[in-house]
Amino acid sequence: MNRYTLAQRVNVLVDQGIFEDEESLKNTAYRSLLILHPELKLEIAFSLYKQEEISLGKAAEIVGISHEELKEIMASRGIERKIPVLSSEDVETGVSRLLERE
Repeated sequence: MNRYTLAQRVNVLVDQGIFEDEESLKNTAYRSLLILHPELKLEIAFSLYKQEEISLGKAAEIVGISHEELKEIMASRGIERKIPVLSSEDVETGVSRLLERE
């Protein structure tokens, strides 16, 4: 039976200077997990999209696929696309920003 907890192992890696701190170890572990299991990116993106935390474009970017590919996957899973409802003020603000770029 393993007698060392995960927290103890993390502390060893930080104490030995292999990682600057616990946060950098967590970030490295997270990135490694997504490399080993890229399908998790899709689950993360769908979850954030359903919670309206991110747009469809951002979800596609997280997964690393096109908007169209993401739409197809969503349709195959029965996930409804959310189309944001913008107030007239939001539309006017957006148009003003676009015109300022010219």
